[in-house]
Amino acid sequence: MSEEKNVIINFNGREYTAEDLNEEQTRLAVELNVAGRELAELQRSYNLYNMINNHKNILIEAFDKTLPKEEEVTEED
Repeated sequence: MSEEKNVIINFNGREYTAEDLNEEQTRLAVELNVAGRELAELQRSYNLYNMINNHKNILIEAFDKTLPKEEEVTEED
């Protein structure tokens, strides 16, 4: 069985393990990983927001079409 590498970050096409990094680099790598995951989650949430908002707008238009239209009243002087 081959030994698995404990990769902390993949950066510019290279995998870095704890042995490759000093304390500061490890801290930055962990923060980069967290930021990347959070941004991906925000992107998914943004996409979902747009989809739901578009659907809401379609429902608003559909509901509006079901309402009787009031005739426009103009005042004459």
